[in-house]
Amino acid sequence: ASRRVHSVLTQTECAKLQPARVESIAMTSQLVPDNSSHWNQEKVLDTVRGLKQLSCKEKTVLEQMLQSENTKIENVIKTSATVKELEVSLIALAKQIAENGSKREETKAEPGALEVARDAIKSALQKYNENKSSVQTSSLKSILKILQKVEKKPTDIRTRRLQTSNIVVKKFITNVKGGDDLISACGYERMEIGEKKTEYLVLKQASLPVIKIGIELMQQKISELKAGGGKAAPPRNTKVLCPCGFWGSTDQEGLCSVCYKKKMFGVPEKSKTATTEAKSSNAKNSWKKRLRLARIKLRAVHRFRLGIKTETRIIQKNKKRCFACNKKVGYLGFECRCLYIFCDLHRIPSSHNCTFDYKKLHQNKLKKDNKVVAHEKISKLE
Repeated sequence: ASRRVHSVLTQTECAKLQPARVESIAMTSQLVPDNSSHWNQEKVLDTVRGLKQLSCKEKTVLEQMLQSENTKIENVIKTSATVKELEVSLIALAKQIAENGSKREETKAEPGALEVARDAIKSALQKYNENKSSVQTSSLKSILKILQKVEKKPTDIRTRRLQTSNIVVKKFITNVKGGDDLISACGYERMEIGEKKTEYLVLKQASLPVIKIGIELMQQKISELKAGGGKAAPPRNTKVLCPCGFWGSTDQEGLCSVCYKKKMFGVPEKSKTATTEAKSSNAKNSWKKRLRLARIKLRAVHRFRLGIKTETRIIQKNKKRCFACNKKVGYLGFECRCLYIFCDLHRIPSSHNCTFDYKKLHQNKLKKDNKVVAHEKISKLE
């Protein structure tokens, strides 16, 4: 049958049909994609989920648009020919939706609420003038970093929760005058979270217009401090010599505490009677000290004289050698009762002419052990 059809058609007709057929195939490939191409809904969902540049929130928005068959995303799919073009167009669409959402939030914010927030931030920044300029700049820079992170990622929990026991939060926010007021004006509140009830500074609702106002005012304040326009901290009290010769302070008009009390409250000077009584009490106690010193000296003289009368005893200086033969013993020497150290040959008392009285030692021992047992000769009357 095919041979018959070919025989019927002329060569010129076949030449005319072939280019038309090629054009129709190309048009169908551009307009109506196959099931295996990337225009399938499943494959588009996979590409959306695989985009690392987008956040989870942006991905969920795109998935909802796909399921609801939104015209914007359908136009994006139709215009993109390759997977890379599809990814780029989806990222651009997600960013556009996020920008529109932020603009809506800004329009929703009431102008009266923004003015109240601006006034609260300004009043908190005025309290900062009580601190040093270095403390002000370091504190403002740390709070500015936190707010900038919130502005970039409003859903980030790490920037929206600040633990009050943290060293950085203590140093740059809570311990600074006006730090608590400034962070609360930006929307943070103190809360206790968890079973242990740890205290946090929590940002419940991140209002981007208020945060932007806070960032602007802080940047202005930092620039003023760098230029030297901020009010300087009050001067500290310095030491000054008082007319009496003692150290005073500038807080007390350059006087010491005693002279300042005399000037302000009229404290009377100590009477002469009190001074005489103090001197008499010191005189009474002085003779006792002298008596104690005299007793100590007399005892020392008495002991010295007793030592001269008695026989002098030779002191063994090197206790690592035998006292009899001067043999090196080290720590293995034998200490006799005469308090000298000997080697194994001279350790016996008879070998080194020991001066210790063993006879008296045993007599005393017998007296202690064997008590006298004798009955009473006279019976006592009860």
